[in-house]
Amino acid sequence: RGLGHIRLRFDDNLFDSVGQTSCMNGPKVENGNLLCPSIGRVRHIGPLFDASNDPLGGLPITANAIIAGPTGGFGWLLNLDAGSPKSLQIDQIEVDSSTTLMLAIPYPQGVSFSISAHAPWCSPISAHSCTELFTAADSIAHVRYSQGNKYYYDTDTKLLYIRVIMFPVGYTGDNLISQTAMWHLWDFDDLNNKPWDNRQHALDRYSFSGVLLPKYSNGNYIKITADCDGPGLYCANTPPYIELDVCPSDYIQVAFDKCCASSGSTNCHDFTTPPTMAPTTPPTFGSTSNLFYNPGFEDSSLAPWYANSGTVQLDATQKHSGTQSALCKDRTAVWMGVEQNMDGDGRFEANATYRVSCWAKLRNAGSATLEMTLKTVDDEGAHWKGISTTINNNSWTHLEGDLTVDAIGALSEVYLYINGPGSGVEYWVDDVSAILVP
Repeated sequence: RGLGHIRLRFDDNLFDSVGQTSCMNGPKVENGNLLCPSIGRVRHIGPLFDASNDPLGGLPITANAIIAGPTGGFGWLLNLDAGSPKSLQIDQIEVDSSTTLMLAIPYPQGVSFSISAHAPWCSPISAHSCTELFTAADSIAHVRYSQGNKYYYDTDTKLLYIRVIMFPVGYTGDNLISQTAMWHLWDFDDLNNKPWDNRQHALDRYSFSGVLLPKYSNGNYIKITADCDGPGLYCANTPPYIELDVCPSDYIQVAFDKCCASSGSTNCHDFTTPPTMAPTTPPTFGSTSNLFYNPGFEDSSLAPWYANSGTVQLDATQKHSGTQSALCKDRTAVWMGVEQNMDGDGRFEANATYRVSCWAKLRNAGSATLEMTLKTVDDEGAHWKGISTTINNNSWTHLEGDLTVDAIGALSEVYLYINGPGSGVEYWVDDVSAILVP
């Protein structure tokens, strides 16, 4: 057992109203109206906390969506009144790795997910990575006992599960247990290996007289993006919650984390095992991670992205997720756009296939073609290939497809850039991804 703390962000306008028009200090009721009303509920998973025992459905979630409570149980269930969020950011994470914080959220069947962890003010090097892309597991248990970079969608209960863990400020992977940067389950004994940072340990904490409390890493966040139908910020047809049978046969739930033969019985079932600190399946570089550096343009600078011509700048007025995106402007040809060199650190290799994607939105045109273009240089010169889709100025559009790095002889250069609209057309790009296809 332990204590956990997280903050949720799923509606920027709602979040920004905190302290301004809602959830302010002082009175909480005015003329009979709540000034910080509930917009959802959170509760422990299991029949002990179902509607027959708690008709309200748990504790209220407000615009100031901060949750704190016991961890180590079957999980926290989040239900928002408006439905399943298309985009959910989890930050201010505080949880000891010796306990498990499972978060479950209902989603319609058929939804695809992109889930990733991000560190701010991060420049990737061999010893540190800045983004970790979560991969799908085949059971709740595999998420529970994972290193915190797995997710599972249960088609029976229509619930998405992730394990929420703390990771160090400024990076999502280090070389404490590997030769190159790797995500893993950090504990409070792990040392900080950033030579420019004078903190002793990788994870921040409050410590006094033998008492240790986790302290969240400012700026770190986990992002859940759900590709689902529905207007606005929420999926259409959010499924009703189906109570999960958390206990084995002949046992009943007697606590948020315990099943026993009866209330007060000492004949109890222990479903937990201590988490391991080393990855259960050590991945090779690029097998599970997003291969782009600064993929969400959340760093303080554009680097290592750059304009192959024209102008590319960070812009906080529009973003698919996070706090900013990349704006491409001053373009005089269709090939101009934002580009990243992909041949360093063995990220893109000859004859391998990568699933690439991005989100884009037009600024000053109604409709245009957007492309993700792969440029390679080998013994026979330069080659280009790409994928494309139509984007608009009303909403963010997702582009995704597979690209193979064909090479004749030695592969000497690899670039990927996002281009396509005609001369003078400006557009935003966000949440770029490239994953090795097995």
